[in-house]
Amino acid sequence: MTATFLAYGVASRAMEASQASINIVGNNISNVNTEGYTRQRVDIVSVTTSGKTEKFATPVISTGIGAKAVRTTQLRDPFIDARYRTQNAEANRYETMVKGLSNLEDVFDEASTEALQGELSSFINDLQSLSQTPTSSDIAQVARSAAEKVTQTINMYAIQLEEVRIEQTENLEVVVNSEFNTYVKNIASLNKQIQNEEIYGNTPNELYDQRNLLIDKLSGVANIEVSMAPADVITENLSIPHYSIKIKNQSGGEDIMLVDNGRYSEMSLDASDPLNVQLKIVDTTGVERSDVNSNVLDGSLRGYINLINGKGSFANTSVGESDSRGIYYYARKMDIFANQFATELNVINSNITGATTELPLFTDASGTSTANITAKNLQVSTAWLKNPSYINTTKNPVIDPPPTADYTATPASSDNILRLIEKMSDKIDFKDSLGNTIITGTFNEYMTSAVSEVATDVELHSNFFKTATNVFQTISDARDSVAGVSLNEEGVNLSAYQKVYNAAMRYFNVLDENLDNIINKMGV
Repeated sequence: MTATFLAYGVASRAMEASQASINIVGNNISNVNTEGYTRQRVDIVSVTTSGKTEKFATPVISTGIGAKAVRTTQLRDPFIDARYRTQNAEANRYETMVKGLSNLEDVFDEASTEALQGELSSFINDLQSLSQTPTSSDIAQVARSAAEKVTQTINMYAIQLEEVRIEQTENLEVVVNSEFNTYVKNIASLNKQIQNEEIYGNTPNELYDQRNLLIDKLSGVANIEVSMAPADVITENLSIPHYSIKIKNQSGGEDIMLVDNGRYSEMSLDASDPLNVQLKIVDTTGVERSDVNSNVLDGSLRGYINLINGKGSFANTSVGESDSRGIYYYARKMDIFANQFATELNVINSNITGATTELPLFTDASGTSTANITAKNLQVSTAWLKNPSYINTTKNPVIDPPPTADYTATPASSDNILRLIEKMSDKIDFKDSLGNTIITGTFNEYMTSAVSEVATDVELHSNFFKTATNVFQTISDARDSVAGVSLNEEGVNLSAYQKVYNAAMRYFNVLDENLDNIINKMGV
C-alpha cells in the first residue's frame, strides 16, 4: 500500500511540472521576435518506484508516483539546419555575384550614353570628311581629336574596371576580417562557455542560440560543415559533444579546420597580385593553408573570388583558375580590343611607299612603342600629336624632299583614309595572347558582344539568385515550423498547461478532503 502522503507528492510534482511548462511558454512568447531564438520545451518524465525488490513481495496494486520536469530542451532538426546553411551559402554567392556584375554592367553602359561605339562612329565620320579634303590640316586635326576621344574612352573603361576590382577587393577584405574571423573567434569563445556549463550539468540554451546564430551567419560566408562527434569524455559518467566546424577538402586531402572546440583559425587576404587574390588560413593547429581558394566553393567569399579572379574563357582550369566571367575576363577583352584596334590602323598608316620604319598612329603610354598596348595605356602617338598630318592619306604620296623616319607625306589622294574607314567596318579576327580567335566581327560588333555578355551574366546570376533565395526561404520556413515560436501554438499550450495546473490543484483539494474525513470523521 502506498504511503499516505505519497499522493501529495504526486500532486506537488504535477503542479511543479505544469508551472515549469507555463514558464517556458511565457519565455517562448517573450522571445517571439528575438533573432536566433529557438523554441524551448520542458521534458517531463514519469516517476516510478524501483521494481527490483517488489517481485519478491506480495503482489499489490502499484501506481507511479507522478511526473517530474527534468530539463529544458530546444526544438531543432539537425538535418534542416544543415540544408539551411548549405542553401544560405549558395544564395550569398549568387547575391555577391549579382552586385559585382551589376557594377560591371554600369561600366559597359553603351545604351544610355554614347560611350565607345559612339566615339568610333564619330571617328569614322571625321575620317570621311578628311577623305574628301585630304589636304586640309584643320580636318586632319579634327580626325586626330576624334581618335583621342576613342583612346580616352577605352582608357576610361580600363580605369573603371580597375576601380570596380579595387572596390570588390576591399569588400572581400571586410568579409574576411569583419565577418569570417569575427564569427569563428566568437564561436570558439562560446564553445568554451558552453563546455563549462555542460560539465556542471547545466543546459545553456541561450548560449546554444548565440552559437547557432553565428554559425548561420558564417554559412553565408563560406561552405562549412558542422560536427559534434566524437564526444569528449570528461569523467566515467560524463561525456560532452566535441564541436568543430570545417571546410571540406575537395581533392580528398586534409580538411580545413575552422573551429575545434575552443580553438579557431584566422583567415587573411593576399592581394599582392591584384588580378589573382588569394585567401590564406592559419588553421586551428597553427598550420598555414594556401589551398583555400580551391576549397571555398560557396558563400560570399566564393562570389568575390569569382568576380576578382574570374578569367572566363581565358582561364586555365587545370591549375585551378576560375572560369567565371569576372573583372579579369572583361579587362582582358578590353585589352584585346585596344591592341587589335591600334595594330590594324597602325599597319595601314605604315604601309606607305617610301616609308622605312613603322609609322604608328597609336602607341602605349610611352608615345612611341607599340610592343605592349593595353586598354589602360593606349594613346595617340606622340608623332601624331605633334603633327595632325602625320596620318597618311594615301599609300603613294608625292615625297619631296626624300623621306626620313618622321617625314610628312604630301597627300596626292585619300585612298589610305578610305582603307582606314573600310578597316573600321571590316570583320576582324580578334585573337588572344595564344593566337586563338575569340570572336570575328567589326569593332562595333566586338563591343556589342562584350556589352551583351555582361548583361547576360547579370540576368543569369539574378535568376540563379532568385531561385536560390526561393529554395532558401522554403527551407527557412521548414526550420521555423520546428524551431520558431508560433503565438497560436504557444497560446494553445498555455491554456493546456493551465488546465493541468488547475487539475493538480483540484487533486490537492480532493486529497485534503479525504484526509480530513479520515482524521476527523472516521472512528468517532
